[in-house]
Amino acid sequence: MKTLGRRTFIKGAAILSGATLCGAVNTQKAEASQQVELPPLPWGYAKLDPEELRKLGHLGYYAFECAGGAFWALVTALKETVGYPYTALAMPTKEEVIDYLKNKKKGGAHLPQAFMQYGVGGVGNYGTLCGAPNGAASLMNIAVPFKEVKKELIPRLLRYYETEGFPTDLSNQYAVNKEFYPPKYKSGKALPQVVGDSVLCHVSVGTWCEKSGYASGSKERSERCGRITGDIAAMTVKMLNASMDGNLATVFPMSLSQETAECRTCHSKGKEYETGQFTRGAMECGSCHDEDLIHKGENKLNTAYGVEIGTWAGAAVIGTAAGIGGHAVASRMNKEDNDEE
Repeated sequence: MKTLGRRTFIKGAAILSGATLCGAVNTQKAEASQQVELPPLPWGYAKLDPEELRKLGHLGYYAFECAGGAFWALVTALKETVGYPYTALAMPTKEEVIDYLKNKKKGGAHLPQAFMQYGVGGVGNYGTLCGAPNGAASLMNIAVPFKEVKKELIPRLLRYYETEGFPTDLSNQYAVNKEFYPPKYKSGKALPQVVGDSVLCHVSVGTWCEKSGYASGSKERSERCGRITGDIAAMTVKMLNASMDGNLATVFPMSLSQETAECRTCHSKGKEYETGQFTRGAMECGSCHDEDLIHKGENKLNTAYGVEIGTWAGAAVIGTAAGIGGHAVASRMNKEDNDEE
């Protein structure tokens, strides 16, 4: 057997190290050359099954809560129907999520941080916009042109959230019949259905807890939010499917409540501050404002803008007394591009 001298060994080691380094660099270059830049939005949409999304959204909540769960469910489904570029988003599969839920108490189980996960509890538990429509709206913005998202889809989805009694009959049915995907439910019973009259997490949860008798930290309240995530994912798909067919209005006709429509006859975006044009939006006014208090003629309370409420009472009464103005506003919302920018 031939023995290597010290010089020969060092020379050979240097050649080997150089070859290894060159190989590593070449590998990095090859990987970099394989990275494909994602195309600009929108990425497109293909019809999905609403009931599968109701189940996926519920499962997504168990892993990523409301906003992350809704977004995960919709993207997971679109990876199957559309493929790339949705497949470029690094997200666990349905099977991986179920496996995580089965084994998380054993230790070592882990799921990566998810897209839209920040929306939990009304954005970082701040109680603002509910995470379920927040996550779903984000997917809409990725899938279809923004003009359609802004004008047609998101307003309808948010209005649906305000007016639907959650959890829906189907979600309660799936839970009772053990048709949802999580291996163990937070609660498997039918839960009380309550209309939140608000898109705000704080109001929606508070209203449900008050009327159902369950605490905000209960497993029943958490399960309610899981079912809502599924319900919103399902309605998102119904709207996107209908939009592709050109019959979105038949799935969910968009109309403001009479109260909001009446308020908007005076209080909307505009250039005449003195007449009440110092606000914007279409959400339920009553979720934050008490109309009986605001529209009392003599009132020394200040609005959030530092203006005495009584200053605006006269203008508001003019627009709401007969309800004609409110009807006109509601009709215009259905027919025109109500650009609030």
